[in-house]
Amino acid sequence: MNISATCRSVLLCVVLLLANLPLCGTTKDLFNGHDLAGWVPMHGGEWSVEDGILVGRNGTNWTTNPEKSGSWLRTDKPYGNFVLELEYAINAGGNSGIHFRAALEKNPSFTGYEMQILSDPNSPPSKGGVGSIYDLVAPTRNASKKPGEWNMVRITCQGKRIQVEMNTEKIVDHESDRSLSGYIGLQNHDAHAVVKFRNVRITELAPGAGR
Repeated sequence: MNISATCRSVLLCVVLLLANLPLCGTTKDLFNGHDLAGWVPMHGGEWSVEDGILVGRNGTNWTTNPEKSGSWLRTDKPYGNFVLELEYAINAGGNSGIHFRAALEKNPSFTGYEMQILSDPNSPPSKGGVGSIYDLVAPTRNASKKPGEWNMVRITCQGKRIQVEMNTEKIVDHESDRSLSGYIGLQNHDAHAVVKFRNVRITELAPGAGR
């Protein structure tokens, strides 16, 4: 059954109200399923739209150096408090990530945050493992699916609080003031990785007391 964006927004607002979070705005699609409108490629890599799916290939220059960035795709505007929802699939041996609250300069995994994407459903939870906030906090468990299968992710940022759900399981609930606003991005890690995204949407939240 298809649910309209308006219905999704209403349902999400009800959930957030029950959770004592501030009122939210309208849910909007960040990816239109046709082209890269609303997105800006950063530092190379290849992005294409294939059968309504956003595909990243041939990423370049990723490093753990906080001063340097590899290739990624970012939104054309920054976001502070929000609920980000999307689905991703990654090939066997692939590596990617979801950046949020990231700056344009230096490494977005460290100026903001990165939820790690790996094709490793059997690995134990770690600060560098799938579902982690990279180099900051490990998930409570590895909730990812097999390589090539679609995973559902919901990232909620409200003030200092960051929550991550994967495949309907809450795996991260953490507070950090590293960054309270910035760009949302999709990482294009290396020449081996092929990462796919669909149903990318966001609901902006009212400012909270922790902001």
